Amino acid sequence: MSSGSFVRTFYGVSTENGGGVAPIRLQPETLAATIGGAANAAPAGPATIPGSATISQGRRSAGINARYVTVAWDGAPPDDYSGLTARLVVPNPTVYAGATLGAAVTYLDTAATVVGRTPETVR
Repeated sequence: MSSGSFVRTFYGVSTENGGGVAPIRLQPETLAATIGGAANAAPAGPATIPGSATISQGRRSAGINARYVTVAWDGAPPDDYSGLTARLVVPNPTVYAGATLGAAVTYLDTAATVVGRTPETVR
């Protein structure tokens, strides 16, 4: 995965988990991706619930574990990436709903396809 800089932004918690907006740190290129034709933009802030969403901890950890899609590259991966797949956090629940298996993705000007979906967990 890329080891670039991170920005502070917001994450929309799904209505199934109570809704609300939490802070999260994501890479700018994640927010610039398109998934199923929709921009992977973060929801507007400010945060409305305590705590932060995270992608780096185990899925059984306490707190908000962010939803993400797994994408497979349609050709060669972007610079600084290796492997056949990457995980992209989807901070907006509406964009995640449209990120069906097989949906087209553009990430770092590279074409990819959604091959997996992992919902958020809140513990």
